[in-house]
Amino acid sequence: MPTEPAAAAAHLTLRYGALHRALRAAAARRARRTALLAEAELSPYCVTDHQAETLLALTDPTAAPPVDEQLPPADPRVPPAEAAAEGRLRARAAADGAPLPLDALALAVGLDRFETDALLLCLAPALVPEHALLFGYLVDDLDQRRPTAELILTVLAPTPGERRDRLPALGPHGRLRRFGLLRQDGAAYGHEASGADLSRPLGVHPDLPAFLVHGIGDPGLLAYDAGRVTVPRPVLVDGPARVRAARLAAHLRAHPAGIAALWGLPDGGLLDAACAIAGPADLTLRRAPDLLACRTLDEVRACVTGALAAAAALGGALWVPSDRFHEADARWAAEPVAEALARARVPVVLTGRAPWRPLGLLASGRYAEECVDEPGYRERRSLWDTVTDGSAGSDGSDGSVVLDGLAARYRPAPDQLRAAARLAVSAGVSLEDAVPRVLAASGRPADVPAPPRDPEELVLPAEQARQVDEIAAAFRAWPKVSQEWGFGRRHGGPGLKALFTGEPGTGKTLAAEVVAARLGVGLVRVDLAQTVSKWVGETEKNLDEAFTHAEAANALLLFDEADAVFGKRGTVSRGTDRYANLEVGYLLQRLERSPALVVLTTNLQGNLDEAFTRRFQFVVHFTRPGERERHRLWCSAFPEAAPLDADLRLDGLARLDLTGAGIMSAARGAALLAAESGSPVIGREHLAEAITRQFRQESRLPRAGELDLALGPVTAPERAARAAATASYVLP
Repeated sequence: MPTEPAAAAAHLTLRYGALHRALRAAAARRARRTALLAEAELSPYCVTDHQAETLLALTDPTAAPPVDEQLPPADPRVPPAEAAAEGRLRARAAADGAPLPLDALALAVGLDRFETDALLLCLAPALVPEHALLFGYLVDDLDQRRPTAELILTVLAPTPGERRDRLPALGPHGRLRRFGLLRQDGAAYGHEASGADLSRPLGVHPDLPAFLVHGIGDPGLLAYDAGRVTVPRPVLVDGPARVRAARLAAHLRAHPAGIAALWGLPDGGLLDAACAIAGPADLTLRRAPDLLACRTLDEVRACVTGALAAAAALGGALWVPSDRFHEADARWAAEPVAEALARARVPVVLTGRAPWRPLGLLASGRYAEECVDEPGYRERRSLWDTVTDGSAGSDGSDGSVVLDGLAARYRPAPDQLRAAARLAVSAGVSLEDAVPRVLAASGRPADVPAPPRDPEELVLPAEQARQVDEIAAAFRAWPKVSQEWGFGRRHGGPGLKALFTGEPGTGKTLAAEVVAARLGVGLVRVDLAQTVSKWVGETEKNLDEAFTHAEAANALLLFDEADAVFGKRGTVSRGTDRYANLEVGYLLQRLERSPALVVLTTNLQGNLDEAFTRRFQFVVHFTRPGERERHRLWCSAFPEAAPLDADLRLDGLARLDLTGAGIMSAARGAALLAAESGSPVIGREHLAEAITRQFRQESRLPRAGELDLALGPVTAPERAARAAATASYVLP
């Protein structure tokens, strides 16, 4: 709720009245010192002996300040009447349900009285432009008409002791500049790297005046420390990783400037791992800025040096996620970062999926590392217990059973685990509903769609249907078999792979979608047109991206028409043959080590490389549907709302040798013909024409009398239309 502008303005007026008295006192001190040093004949040209002696006396730290410069015990800037008036304003704002903007900002950032006064002093040029000349007078530089750190100290910290104590608050690591409320000229908000240049002008955040005067804005967005790390609750680190993190924490306790690295982590688990290291070592974490946003090596050095200086000043450790340094377009920035980390005497925490080991760090004598494996079924189950306190959600189902299923089906990162648990509570849904939403949001939604088909649409012979069901059941059981029983290391890698073969239209792609639906996971379909590239190495890069997205989203990875990518390797007779063989070899390795459920479909199994076929735990051959299956397909081909002619018979259509895709296409074609002709119903003539077109599309013709047997006797007008439509296909 916004604060009433009148209350905010009254509060600023009260506070600025105190600042005005401080400015008056500072001007009086300046006038007295000027009078002590003034010698009209010589002052413009040199410093006399008398002036030198006076200056030394004024700056002697062991001498008491002159009587006229001593402050009385009670601070004159906050008289009782003003304090009471400020208390009444706060009570009025509290009754209205909104704190005073200055108080809200001070609470959000943790500002004390000196820091809020410094902020208001820097805001003065916008509120009282006449003070600009006074600022120059106070710092003895009439060209300087903007607030500076020197001015703030002159006005608010007049004694040497106060000046010494308050100086860090105005530096780059003080709250005012670290949270972006103040900025020195030439420095961007959130990236203060310069020192405490007392003469450089200070400016306020551009949104600050509107917030303090009118309460417009959010202090949480207005003041933001980009480097501060908020520790997640709870910190989710599985058992083996926690043991290794504890060893690295012990290393940092033994080496106050140590470097601790933990490798093998998923992207969403880096923060939890870093906190698991820093927490037991009693260190707060500061995150390194995005160093790859820098354009030059000098900018990278300045950025990482500033981050290290902030960590040192605040008594914390610098956290550097290092996976970006492995990318080809980012390696140029890795060397100056490694040099700065090795040179600084600041504790550093490194985390990543792959190890990053610059020689400078290894040779520093401060480096220690640990490697972890991806959490297995048992570890994932334990993490689910931690994040949910053993409860599976709000639907009252058996928590243990639900969590067992979630741990078996999904491999979420810690940040996804927390998001799913909180979404289940806030949205009032079960975890089984919340998890797919979170995983889809974490990937690319266009690549991880919800399965579009109803499992009831899949009509297969009993044996093939049983095999498809076995794949879904095996995927749920595979984590225990693979990880707890150890079969994954010896039998085809950590994930399951299935091959669907058969003629076009027999249900291979639909079966993959149904498996994904039964498992409650997304489906990542590889677009071969965008995956296969003529450029060397691009195909492998695109394929790796597809695998990575499927693994991150815990989705089923589908390669449709897989023989285009997984084809046989041949002899090298041309230069391009060698690269084609390299692509197949890369796919073999990537397929074997992927923990995802991968399904390949092909119309030509013989075109696949034999090395691939040996890696499939399931091979399902989809045959053309029999008469029983075709009857079920025809019954489901027309929706309930379709206006079928009451005299139309569908019983005999099962005699027609069509695949499931052909049946669906014929039903859709009949509906289009009826709509185009303006018929209120889908009649026999529309269905007969659509079936005839489907046969022609498959380069076939129905046998003589076959449609009559399927649909019943044909009328004379229909016979003439059918003859005209098929005349061009009659052999001479």
